[in-house]
Amino acid sequence: MSDSIADEAIGQACTLLTAALHCRRQSAELKKCLAASGSAGYAHAQQAFATCSHEHASEVISSLVSVASAHCKAEVAAFAACKRGGSRACEEDDLAALRCASLQVLRSATSALRLRALLSQSALESESYPR
Repeated sequence: MSDSIADEAIGQACTLLTAALHCRRQSAELKKCLAASGSAGYAHAQQAFATCSHEHASEVISSLVSVASAHCKAEVAAFAACKRGGSRACEEDDLAALRCASLQVLRSATSALRLRALLSQSALESESYPR
């Protein structure tokens, strides 16, 4: 998978988690405005969703970290090994774990119940993801 597609997956997973878990009301309002007015007249709803998204960004990343800890063992282990080795260049390993978690979230998106179950299971099973 190319980096740009993988990075797009992270963005999509973050948007999905934001809309499903943290900004449901704003997301529903934005969808309602878009359906009613097309591309015009939704700036207020779009701004409300963007504001909510920014307010909950750290929680969304924490959710991805939990999913990575529970479902992306190899990627998390590689990141942990990099951090233990004292390397300051662990960004690629960190991104690999987030990409893996994002793909897990997107695969689970076909069912809101499956997504909630994935996040609940991840929170219970997660190992400490090195920071």
